[in-house]
Amino acid sequence: MSQPTLRFVHASDLHLQRPLGGVAEVPEHLREVFLEAPFQAASKVFETALSERADALLLAGDVVDFDLAGPRVIVFLSEQFQRLAAHNIPIYWAAGDSDPADSWPASALLPQNVHIFPVGQVADLELRREGDIVARIQGISRNQGAALDDSGFYRDAHGVFTVGISYGTSASPGTEGDRVHYMALGGKHQRQTVDQSPGIAHYSGTPQGRSPSETGPCGCTLIAVDDAGQVKTSFVATDAIRWITEIVETTVGTDEDALLSQMESRIDKLRTKHQGSPLLISWEIKGRGSVVNHIRSGGISDEMVSRLRHKYGQQSPCAWTVGVECQSPLDVPQEWIDEETIMGDMLREFQFLEADESIELDLEEFLPEQLRDGTWAQLAKVQEEDRAGVLWAASKIAVDLLDGEEVLS
Repeated sequence: MSQPTLRFVHASDLHLQRPLGGVAEVPEHLREVFLEAPFQAASKVFETALSERADALLLAGDVVDFDLAGPRVIVFLSEQFQRLAAHNIPIYWAAGDSDPADSWPASALLPQNVHIFPVGQVADLELRREGDIVARIQGISRNQGAALDDSGFYRDAHGVFTVGISYGTSASPGTEGDRVHYMALGGKHQRQTVDQSPGIAHYSGTPQGRSPSETGPCGCTLIAVDDAGQVKTSFVATDAIRWITEIVETTVGTDEDALLSQMESRIDKLRTKHQGSPLLISWEIKGRGSVVNHIRSGGISDEMVSRLRHKYGQQSPCAWTVGVECQSPLDVPQEWIDEETIMGDMLREFQFLEADESIELDLEEFLPEQLRDGTWAQLAKVQEEDRAGVLWAASKIAVDLLDGEEVLS
């Protein structure tokens, strides 16, 4: 007998209670997007289940933290659940860390198409089509603070396609999908397939990135099972706005205008690549040349940010520059270091500090007397892992002030 064809949508880590963040300032024209993006992305997940005529929606945890969410979230989810119920699409929900299995408010009745898996043991449910069993859906919700026991997953003895749903897994690496045909996992915000044989284990990632650390397209996963039981997964983008980290390499001959022109060219390419999606771009400048000596907060970074925002930040869809940073060390001629000038003295002192890591950078002595206790004093103590970065930043400020070169005008 052939395997009935199946289609599932797998999503996790919706975090509906959590707006976008991680930036120092949000422009007025993007404030609503920052607040609404999680809901817009989640809506696209449910819309995908409808448009793809999915047999089921698989939710693998961290849908919403009810302790932090307001009534709007309950209303929103209830409406989305009802949309799928109207088309006879069941929802299988394995709760994660932020959405315990018993946290749905008792005053809001769940539609009958929503199945929340229990804590402590794997439950086995039947997915039927016209009365026939076409798949088994197994799942377990996480018990907060306790290890997950997902040993109860198993393939159907008669060959019925078996799906597992879990927020994470206790299986050893490379065996996460061995006990079922497809393991729908949650708890990681980056999309990742961790096992492919004999069964597939997959993290769908979050539908919407929340900060500059969650870069690239975000969405849900469409699972298609053919009549031979072969599984194909496809990514479906759902994010309302997209975080990008773009690295630009400079050379000795790169000046400020050339660098800015290069960044503008990159933005044009990014807008083509991510067509139709608003972008939040963080720039990392690496390489050589005098230009790296001036890229800092308060230096030409601020002017670059201002120019890029003015040119691209108000367009639709926008390409908003979050910031411009450079982690490359100083690049100055050796004669600057050798010369008997204030600049030379300063550069030699920085070289000495960089060479001898045993010298503590205790900046407390530079604080006013009244600030040498408490929080300010703690901030003035440079941690070992921050030492190199502090020296680079300080040396760039010094060179920028002493060099006297023109910056972007």
